[in-house]
Parts: sequence; C-alpha cells; structure tokens
Amino acid sequence: MKKVILSAAALMFGMVAFAQNTSDVDQAGTNNVGTITQTGNNTSDLDQWSLDNDATVTQTGTNSSTVEQSFEGNIATVDQDGTNTSLIDQHGESHEGHVMQTGASNSSTLLQGNSNADDDHLANITQNGSDNVSYVKQVADNNIASVSQDGVNNDVNIYQNGDPNNTNGNSSTISQTGDYNKTITDQRTAASYNSGLTSNMETVSQNGDYNWSKLIQDGDYNTSNVTQSVGGAGGTNGFSNEADVYQSGEFNLSNITQDGHDNWADLDQTNTSGSLQSSTIIQNGGENRARVMQQ
Repeated sequence: MKKVILSAAALMFGMVAFAQNTSDVDQAGTNNVGTITQTGNNTSDLDQWSLDNDATVTQTGTNSSTVEQSFEGNIATVDQDGTNTSLIDQHGESHEGHVMQTGASNSSTLLQGNSNADDDHLANITQNGSDNVSYVKQVADNNIASVSQDGVNNDVNIYQNGDPNNTNGNSSTISQTGDYNKTITDQRTAASYNSGLTSNMETVSQNGDYNWSKLIQDGDYNTSNVTQSVGGAGGTNGFSNEADVYQSGEFNLSNITQDGHDNWADLDQTNTSGSLQSSTIIQNGGENRARVMQQ
C-alpha cells in the first residue's frame, strides 16, 4: 500500500513539474490579437505594438517561442510539437510569418523588415524531424521565402533584400529531405523596377545525403533552379553533391540537376545586355564535375 501511495504521489509530482507553462503578452495600440495555447513545459513571449497585428502560438511539449510585431497589419503563427525553439520578429506593415515545427531540437529564426518602412514580406517555415535549423531575414518590400525541411541536420540560411517604395522583391523556395543538407542563399534586387512584383527567383530541392547548395543572385529578373539527388534508375541516389550559383545583372537563367554521387557544379553568370542569358548543367551518376562562366 505504501508503494502504491508513493508511486501515485510521485506521479502527481511529475505531472505538476511537467505542466510549467509560462506566457508573457504585451499589446499596445488598437485591434491587436494574441492567442497562446500551451500544453507541457513551454515558454512564450508575445509583443505587439500599434494596431491590427495578429499572432497565434500553439505549443505542445517542451518549446520556447518569442513573437514581436510592430506597427500595422502583421500576422504571425507558430505551431510547435516536441522540443523546438522559434523566434519571429516583424517590423513594418503587412508582413506574414508562419512557422510549423515537429520533432526534437529544431530551431527557426524569422526576421522581416529593418524598420516600420518595410512592407509585404511573406515567409513560411515547415520543419519535421530533429536538429533542423532555418534562418530567414527579409529587408525592404515584397520578398517571399518558403522553407520545408524533413530529416536530420538540415540547415537553411536565407537573406533577401529588395528596396523600399514597392520595388520588386525576391522569391526563394527551399525543400530539403534527408541528412546533412545545407543551403545558403543571398538575393538582392537593383531597385530598377517598381511594379511590386517578384524579380529574382530561386528554387532548391535537395534529397539525399551530404548535399550542399549556395546561391547568390544580385540584380533583377534572375532565375535559378537547383535539384540534387532526387533518385533515379540504377540506384543513383545522391551521396556528395555540391552546387554553387552566382548570377548578377539582369535576365540570367540557370538550371542545375545532379543525381548520383560526388558531383560538383559551379555556375557564374553576369549579364548586362538586357537580353536573356541561360545555362543548364545536368549530371547523372559517377564522379562528375562541371564549371560554367558567362558574361
């Protein structure tokens, strides 16, 4: 009987110790909406200023989340299940940041806008598995970032810089599945166009192990597509692929597809002619290497 009572008491103590939720909410201005739902051992800090900001945080497990929104019309949602950490910091107007993490030891940092003059950024982060890391920072106007990671030790670092006053923005879409994948991107517009549309675009899809991709695009209307290790006939799933892309000027188009092992590709394009300049690299199997330089 004693053992039963002690076990019950220990169970009750464990339940009380587990349910240590902490939340701090500060809202100033009008029409700000903050919703926090936590189950487990969670910590959340939500700060909203000025008007019409909306933030929703849902956490289950042992998580930590910080959301700070400033000025007007920003939307942030955080949904975490497991042992994850997320930070969303938005300044300016009409930014949207969405983070969904499931698993263990995933981390996401999402920063949009340097000041209240920056507008209309959109970022979506989805991470499943363990030890995935994502960092997104978007400056000025009209940038879009989408990150989806599923696996172990994936890493994404995105920096996108448009210009204010409704100039064209950048778009980046990253999808990684597997282990030891890493993507680093840097996109900047030249402030030559004020249509409020998307100027530079990049898409990266990595599936396998030991993949690496680095993309830098500087200018306007540059497009880059990188696909590594998507599987194939003969068991040519990736092993040690690497791709580096640098494009500057206007109207550059690059496509890199690598499927196999020990592939390497380097693509460098500079275009100031005003007409389309394109390059395509396709490698499948074996110990391939490639380098393309165009001006």
